[in-house]
Amino acid sequence: MVRVPIGQRIRERRRRAGMAQAALAKMVDISPAYLSLIEHDKRYIGGKLLRRIADALELDLDYLTADQDTRLVETMMELSAASGIEGLDTESAASLVGRYPEWARAFIKLHRNLQDATETALALSERLSRDPELMALSHQMLTQITSVRSFSEILAEHQDLGSDERRRFAGIIASESDALTSSARAVIDTLEHSGDAFRPTSPAREVDDFIIDNRNYFASIEEAAAVLRRDLGDERYLSDAALAQRLFSRHGVEVVFGPLHCARDVMAPRLEIAEGAAPSTIRFRLAQRLCALEFADLFEEIVATARVSSAETHDRVLRALARYAAGALLLPYMPFLESAEALRYDLDALGSRFGASFEQVAHRLVTLREPDNEGVPFAFLRADPAGNISKRFSIPGLRMPEYGGACPRWPIYTAFASPDQVVSQLAAIPGGAQYLFVARRVIKPAVIHGRPATVFSVMLGCEAHYADRIVYGDAYASRRDSVISRVGFECRSCRREDCGQRVHPPVFRQGLRERGEGAGDGPDRSPVQPALVLEGVTDGRP
Repeated sequence: MVRVPIGQRIRERRRRAGMAQAALAKMVDISPAYLSLIEHDKRYIGGKLLRRIADALELDLDYLTADQDTRLVETMMELSAASGIEGLDTESAASLVGRYPEWARAFIKLHRNLQDATETALALSERLSRDPELMALSHQMLTQITSVRSFSEILAEHQDLGSDERRRFAGIIASESDALTSSARAVIDTLEHSGDAFRPTSPAREVDDFIIDNRNYFASIEEAAAVLRRDLGDERYLSDAALAQRLFSRHGVEVVFGPLHCARDVMAPRLEIAEGAAPSTIRFRLAQRLCALEFADLFEEIVATARVSSAETHDRVLRALARYAAGALLLPYMPFLESAEALRYDLDALGSRFGASFEQVAHRLVTLREPDNEGVPFAFLRADPAGNISKRFSIPGLRMPEYGGACPRWPIYTAFASPDQVVSQLAAIPGGAQYLFVARRVIKPAVIHGRPATVFSVMLGCEAHYADRIVYGDAYASRRDSVISRVGFECRSCRREDCGQRVHPPVFRQGLRERGEGAGDGPDRSPVQPALVLEGVTDGRP
């Protein structure tokens, strides 16, 4: 786990408050010498002592727990690896974040802007090379440019042309120039009308940042959902009829079932749901619309605390909060947490008990972050068969990738080959830390013949020491070497040079052999020849 130095923040806050070191030490019931070690980052603290220091200095505990700063460090290391930048290490990144967190955020923002610009350029290049309309316009423009140039050269080189010929050639040049202008305008109009395809992904990332900054837990929404739940009926399974009745009686929204292409999530006097949708999907759609209406003012108050740069980001955050609230309404915090512990986090059993899908249960497990009443802290990742990552949530020590793909040996990818089965893995990352991964393929079937189903894989991950509380951890109780899979995060930051799945050379490999890291699993255990390592050839050849 990355540790961000916070001692300097304590010292600076104490000095700004005009408080002597001995006075603060007395207030929190420790010796001045021990406080000095803390302020010089010689001692890492947490729990009740950290809370006492925060209270004494009138600081928000989040400012000292450094959860957001830990994520900053991990993001900096991830993007430096994805960019192929060598010579950076976690300790120096943690030092920068500890002292100058705003500079770290600026560094990340600049990288994201660069990535957005690169992706836009690549998308435009792809469009220009493949779009038939643009290809035709491009060839037409080249023809017109050639024509203008040819007749201009004739006028320039042949001074003995008669006035009639000169007027004719000049007319041709003017006509071709007008046509060239029209073609250029057509290209611009075509690109402008397809601008949505090239918009940067920043709004989605801003939403991710907002969710992660709040640890994917919103106490005010949990409280509001509990009140609404009691109004609707406090039984474990909230019925479709109760949700639909509330929508109609309080908000005049009629629920209508129709063809898939009619289903829309717009705020309208009616809610259209696709015929044949799964019961869990129907209930979630009803709950999401109801929460969006019931908690509109509350959502706006929460969004006001977010760093949103555009109206699009604002709307995305509202939709994310509505989805969160729907989960809190359908899967109430304490009953769901107690069931999760009793069923040992069996996702299928939890889905059956609460009438929820695998993905809905996985999402809710990630939000069990109430202080002093938490569930197992899970990371979350969702990907499609092409490897595109659409949802992610990290925990300290286990970051879900944002730049590039994840390790191909994670079960989120192997789950695609195991339909309707939960795939688990006890994974060891370079450095020795172990994590339990649980994944399953999720299919959202098409309800109209001829349309393809939507397919994803959803994965949860947690530190291995929680495995005895989780049913999927029983298979790895022995912790023998034979049940442990050696994985990484993604290629560029992974030190396992003998991995047959490697597609990029590692960036961080200093001291690899001295620490004895990089051992593969299965057929990849044989060492790679030194010459291949030096040349960066890591294609798994013996």
